[in-house]
Formats: sequence, structure tokens, C-alpha cells
Amino acid sequence: MALFYITDEMAAEDVNDDEPVVLVAGGELDFHASPTLRERIAAHISAGKRRVLLDISTVTFIDSTAIGVLIASAVKLQNVDGGSLAVVCADDNEKVLRIFDIAGVASLIELHPSRHEALSALAIAG
Repeated sequence: MALFYITDEMAAEDVNDDEPVVLVAGGELDFHASPTLRERIAAHISAGKRRVLLDISTVTFIDSTAIGVLIASAVKLQNVDGGSLAVVCADDNEKVLRIFDIAGVASLIELHPSRHEALSALAIAG
């Protein structure tokens, strides 16, 4: 089983509905990790959060299953008034960025090189 983690930057009750939820994931986002990723994002959406920032800067691998989770989450959030998903993947994480490039999902998933840029994009979207 691959090493994977996901954490909330702050407790959900500390984030009001207008503030973006910040999740940080690391390790390998693969078939085994995807259900946890899906559940964590879905829980925030179900709780009324409209903007989600997922920082995957320390992810070492992502597969099509995890990309599918991100696409489904992005679409779900786009169907909510003012909803948006922003994904942070640093420019030096070439391996993961290459997988996103091969998958051709740039029009569906907003990738940002820094958390600052992702938060700015979410502020504009909100």
C-alpha cells in the first residue's frame, strides 16, 4: 500500500462558509488513496463549503483515479453558486504536472503554482 496523507489546514468548524477550505495531500494519490480524497472533499461540499483549495505540492504520484476524483469534485462545486476547486501543484513538481498534462484536464481543474495564487483565484471566483 502506498504512503498517502490528507489533512485539513484548520478544523471545518473554524472555517465560515465564505472562506475556502484548505486541504493538504501528500504521498501517492492512487487507486487506494482516491476514496479517502473523495470522501474528504465531499464532506466539505456537503457541509456547505463552496470553495476548496487542495494543495498537492508534496504529492509524488497521481493516477487517473485521483484525477477523476478531482474532476468530479470540480464539476460538483461548479454547480454550486460561487463554487470552485483550486489545486496547488508547484512548478518543480514536474512528475505530477506531467501526468495532468497527459490527462488533458487543464480546462476542468484549475492548477496553480502557489497557494497564494490559488487563494487569489478562489477569492475572484467567490
